[in-house]
Amino acid sequence: MKHEFHAQYAFALKDSTTQAFALDWLVGKSTRAPHRWSEIRELGSGADDFAHLMVLSQAIATGYKDQARVGGRRDPGGLYYWIRHKSRAWLRERMNFMRNVLELETNSLLFPFLPDLSTFPPGSWAVRITFTLKKPYISKDDTVFYILDNPVKKEWVFKVPYVAPSQWKGVLRAVMVRQLVEWWEGLNDGDREPEAFARRRFRLFILFGDEKGEEPGSVKGLAAYLDKVGGREAAEHFRRIIREHFRVPENKPIPHFSGRLHFYPAFFDRIGLEVINPHARNTGAGKNPIYFECVPAGAPGVFTLLYVPLDAGPKDEDTIKADLAAVARGIKAMITEYGFGAKTSSGYGVADVKRNDVKIHANGIENADEVFRNGWEE
Repeated sequence: MKHEFHAQYAFALKDSTTQAFALDWLVGKSTRAPHRWSEIRELGSGADDFAHLMVLSQAIATGYKDQARVGGRRDPGGLYYWIRHKSRAWLRERMNFMRNVLELETNSLLFPFLPDLSTFPPGSWAVRITFTLKKPYISKDDTVFYILDNPVKKEWVFKVPYVAPSQWKGVLRAVMVRQLVEWWEGLNDGDREPEAFARRRFRLFILFGDEKGEEPGSVKGLAAYLDKVGGREAAEHFRRIIREHFRVPENKPIPHFSGRLHFYPAFFDRIGLEVINPHARNTGAGKNPIYFECVPAGAPGVFTLLYVPLDAGPKDEDTIKADLAAVARGIKAMITEYGFGAKTSSGYGVADVKRNDVKIHANGIENADEVFRNGWEE
């Protein structure tokens, strides 16, 4: 037995007849395995579908590339067939497998429960928002070899489509930075107070951690951008607030800080296929369609966020409530207006959220639910 998966099941090295039979068998369109290929029977018709798709991916090096992706014009097949007819059942099976392996409670994977905050510092809170995609969610997976050039991002071990915590953090931060800039640029020149900009910028620092590009002796990236937007006086005041908050002397660099927000992954139990077909200007026809795996519109998901103010003092309740309201505004804009994932400028990744689908738990915050909802509805 060979020790490399694609060497053991070398689809690309088989004759064209064997490849043709294997295409339908690998995606569950046929129950008849290619009789000239004994090794592939080791996978079995009931094996992990993702292993079948990995073998199918070798078709990109053969003349069957298009058939392996979508089948024929009048006879759908390949990955397209698997997504339409097999993927839903397989993903549900994978979700159940994840629950069993991780010893999670029923439905706690797709619809996770909020954590018990009794052991967390006062001022901690957690929010869970159930959403339904209005437009497909598109992202880029980490895999380097797949039948499509644009697979949807999947959990590394269980291969379930998901939004990683780092993705949520990056998107929400970008949205709230955009809100800060729009607020500032919407003010008249006489109403712009550098201290107000610095304090709002400091809130983002406390929520998400230190800004990218903030290094000793060098400011670039996001830090340089916000310095330019707010102006020199606001930038100086912002760094002075940080030093006062963390008690850092002038001769020491600004500390690295991971932020008070902690994000959970969001998993999906559906997968779909989107196609973009660029048209030539001279003929008005498209010849080279581009396929994207996606999570289709209508799929449910759950956004879960934990806020832990380890750096806060006992008299910071007003600041914590202001953080809560600001995050509520940011989450609503991210999910229902701007979207998340790739191609959000084209409307992808936008979702619906109903009023009763927002749940919040808090430790030591009076009227936390009301504060969050007021921020959400602003």
